[in-house]
Amino acid sequence: MNWKVIAFAALGLALSFHSQADEKTLQVSGQGIVAAAPDAYTLTMVIEERGAVVSKLNEQANAKLNAVVSFLLSQGVAEQHIQSMSVNLSPWYEHTPNGREHKGFVLTRQVRVTSNQLQNYDTVLDGAMKRGINRIDQFEFINSNPEKVYREALIAAVEDAKERASLIAKQMGVTIAGVISISESMSYNQPPVGVRMRVQQEDAFSLPGQTDTTAAVNVTFAIEN
Repeated sequence: MNWKVIAFAALGLALSFHSQADEKTLQVSGQGIVAAAPDAYTLTMVIEERGAVVSKLNEQANAKLNAVVSFLLSQGVAEQHIQSMSVNLSPWYEHTPNGREHKGFVLTRQVRVTSNQLQNYDTVLDGAMKRGINRIDQFEFINSNPEKVYREALIAAVEDAKERASLIAKQMGVTIAGVISISESMSYNQPPVGVRMRVQQEDAFSLPGQTDTTAAVNVTFAIEN
């Protein structure tokens, strides 16, 4: 995966220069961004059956599930990346001229899929719908290793803080003598790893762009004249 690392100064980042009786310090905030293209997608699909007999509904749902799973496997989706344990059963009511009438039950079964084959996600969607999927609850492009992406952003944030401290120290005529403290900032909002995509007919065949992951640090440097 090609990642584009950006270190920059965001509006409002705090820079301060301290001089105290016992020490001289320079406090700097640094920020880093990694722009990375998603390399996988996750998909939650729902099978729904309505009727009066629960055992028959379960049988019908299982038949559709088997067809969908077989299709997913044929498309290269790994078996361990297909989850289908979530089942929900609820009463089925309809409003009639005689009032609210109990018709039976609604059985729903979720199928969650994760795949790194971005090039055929549209084929997977179409094929699953043809084999009994009633609706798609969620579709997301994701980074399969978000922690690695964040660590790249964190490294960029540290480098940004070092560069900003060196620039300020040079302009003030002082020398960086060491690091007193460093901490990750808890005030930033890290963008979600996955970018949700609403599947629409007009863009169903488009591929995802890049997503940004942000990290920030606060560093206190010791300085001397």
